[in-house]
Amino acid sequence: MASRRALLRTGGVIATAGALAPAWLKPNAATAQTATPTQPAALPRLPERPAPAIGSSIQLPRTTLIDGQVLEPGHWRGKLLLVQLWATWCPFCRKQNPLLDRLWRARRQDGLELLGLSIDEKPDVINRYLAEHGYRFPVAHFDSAWWSAIGRPKGLPILWVISRDARLKQIEVGEMFPEDIELLERWI
Repeated sequence: MASRRALLRTGGVIATAGALAPAWLKPNAATAQTATPTQPAALPRLPERPAPAIGSSIQLPRTTLIDGQVLEPGHWRGKLLLVQLWATWCPFCRKQNPLLDRLWRARRQDGLELLGLSIDEKPDVINRYLAEHGYRFPVAHFDSAWWSAIGRPKGLPILWVISRDARLKQIEVGEMFPEDIELLERWI
């Protein structure tokens, strides 16, 4: 398993994320865009930035979901939070999303939260993807507040595990396989 993960990290995941990422996410670009009806205002162009060190305290930001609901930082207090950076066009995300959604539905009553941070620019594309697959986990755009809180390593998908006391417990860059998802339950 380790060799497959290493291959994904150095090959497909990085190449796919770099080549297909929307322009606003690529490094060395302007810091804002003009809003259009299908694109949120001022999506930042966020360069790669390493994640905080394991054990670091994470300042969870106020989050506006793509449906308009606002979640204050206290929403996650006392809960285990899985934060996944993903995109609708990412083939590795397409494999990982059903596994995370299933885990979230099964363990939500135990204090597990899942937040998808999409790098897709258009909310209608995200909503259509979620509806087509029957996913119900909350989704927001990856923005500068989340970039400041958790960084943006190279690759997709990326999963941050944030403990009940808001400390970074684990980070995974690249596709997680079913056995990897099962291991996340140790943090619940």
